[in-house]
Amino acid sequence: MSEVPGSGSRHAGETARRSFAGPLPPHAPAVPDEFAWNLPWYVAYAKARQEHVAKENLLRQGYSVYLPQMKVLRRIRGHHQPRWEPLFPRYLFVQPGSAEHSIAPVRSTIGITGIVRFSHDPAVIRPETLRGIRELELRQSAATDEELSPFRPGERIRVAEGPLSGLEGLVSSASQQRIIVLMQLLGRDTRVSMNCDQLLVLN
Repeated sequence: MSEVPGSGSRHAGETARRSFAGPLPPHAPAVPDEFAWNLPWYVAYAKARQEHVAKENLLRQGYSVYLPQMKVLRRIRGHHQPRWEPLFPRYLFVQPGSAEHSIAPVRSTIGITGIVRFSHDPAVIRPETLRGIRELELRQSAATDEELSPFRPGERIRVAEGPLSGLEGLVSSASQQRIIVLMQLLGRDTRVSMNCDQLLVLN
């Protein structure tokens, strides 16, 4: 991050209110530069798990808001399902709607804790940093469920469901739905094919 705002080809003045929250459809090409750089982008800090509440309230006040998100697999009701979660929990990037639009109201916006500062000055994010974050988000959004799977060869797991519940082993190989687990059964190493929804990764 830098204290110096980025510059761009747009003229100064009014800028359209925009939300960049959420990835483009899978395999969409990266946009060379979809951000307006006529005004600086600041970094806001949201309350825990209130990033989307903060985003909506900032948009209503005329700010442009970028909330980077990432695709992850979460175990929900016994099944691993893809979900979108903030790439940087509690952080949003905010741009005023015009040169006269103060960022002071951001601090009192519902869902916001405050503005990130370096010493006494609000933090301003560099254009190349923001572009890099967007490119990372686009690449990650195109990942398949298999690529996002937490089950990697060598990972230690525990069986959470079924007749082998409670036993531990090592992942031998993994596909989208089936995991081959190396386990000690009856005193010998045995490879067992299991559904990924039956397993938990041990930290």
